Amino acid sequence: MIVRNTFHDLRSYTLQLSGVLEDDFVASHCPPETVVLRKDNTTSLTNLHTDQSGMIGLLRHLHNLGYIILSVNC
Repeated sequence: MIVRNTFHDLRSYTLQLSGVLEDDFVASHCPPETVVLRKDNTTSLTNLHTDQSGMIGLLRHLHNLGYIILSVNC
């Protein structure tokens, strides 16, 4: 049996998407340390500290809202 410690599975992600993401969304769906940068019609979320399942959930939620994901970096 493999036991995983989620503390060690946390990664720091940077996500860039097309469109302007509202502060309310970030506050309710992203970790508190997340930094939001907006330029032109793109939003970058940096310092996203989460595990892979958290990142997948965030990506699915953004996709369901119609945002276009430009890049995801770990």
